[in-house]
Amino acid sequence: MIDPKIEHFLEKADMNYLFCLLSKLEAGRLSQLPAYVRNKLGENFAVLSMQHVADNDIPDYITEIAEAELLAAQESGGIEPSPFDSDEGVDSDLNEETIDDSLRFTNEPPEEVVKPWADDDDDDDDDDQFADDDDDDDLDDDE
Repeated sequence: MIDPKIEHFLEKADMNYLFCLLSKLEAGRLSQLPAYVRNKLGENFAVLSMQHVADNDIPDYITEIAEAELLAAQESGGIEPSPFDSDEGVDSDLNEETIDDSLRFTNEPPEEVVKPWADDDDDDDDDDQFADDDDDDDLDDDE
């Protein structure tokens, strides 16, 4: 490759895709620098950004968490019990037998919807105040 430091980082971390992403971010950060600072750098931004990423170790959080759990288990004298196995926070009400009253709620007749305008369904009535049979307002027809 370009630099033994970069090769060592890729072999050690085994994170090629992550390295490319971090290098691209670093190159973007370097390109945001003022022009007089970029001119003083003198190197290619891609190479410089890869070197910056290779200089900084990326912590492997998953490995660190596993190591911390293993260390905690060794210090406690064995495998730590699961937090789901403990009975400390359990309510005593959960252990009591319950009565199935679901039939009481399912056998009820459905409520009838009250229609406040149920007797207004007669469209044959003449709603205007004139002596004709249509429901339209006759004030507009006089013009």
